[in-house]
Amino acid sequence: MLALYTLAASFLLPSRLQAPVPAAAHRTPQPRAAADECVVFSTLAQRRSVAKYDSSKPVPANVVTAALEAAILAPNHFLTEPWRFYQCGPETVAKLCALNEDKRAMFEGVPGWIVVTVATEYDDAGLISTKKGLEDHAAVSCAIQNMMLSFSDDGIGSKWMTGALGIAPEDILGAVGADAAAERFMGAVWYGYPAKPLDPESKAPPRKLGLEGVLTSLA
Repeated sequence: MLALYTLAASFLLPSRLQAPVPAAAHRTPQPRAAADECVVFSTLAQRRSVAKYDSSKPVPANVVTAALEAAILAPNHFLTEPWRFYQCGPETVAKLCALNEDKRAMFEGVPGWIVVTVATEYDDAGLISTKKGLEDHAAVSCAIQNMMLSFSDDGIGSKWMTGALGIAPEDILGAVGADAAAERFMGAVWYGYPAKPLDPESKAPPRKLGLEGVLTSLA
């Protein structure tokens, strides 16, 4: 895993490093011949959303801490640090489960929940539409992906849940004790060991547009 941190500053997690970074790691990066030679790219390509977990295997606390450390390394304009995280214990998870009885069985099969919110400024209607609000919303989205990539690198499955929870955002904020006047719900990150081991050779779902369909090269 050390290679991941020495190749990408956004994944430099102090709690994971057991020894100083070797001097060689500070040399000017050399061009890569292909994306599959990059450890960071491999983590990106291998991450999958996981909905079914092995609840008998608890996720080590240091792995969760590392994922949260990765999250707060996300880019954020003027270091506003707009993210807020609520790591849910059994009592809080029970409150969340009670908010949607139809999905209780699914919810109770999830070993770990982290509710993520954004604390930013809002327009007169209480919506995220100002320049700062949109920048902060984007920053928290980056933080969530950082968290999920860190989990994946440690063999932990995760899934970013929003509307599919079937729970009103304000009810989720109430369940975790968030300040509804200052924060908005960004999602719940489920995490745990996958019920079925992930295949490192599996391919990501193909993108319909591909790179060619979204890239415009300008002179």
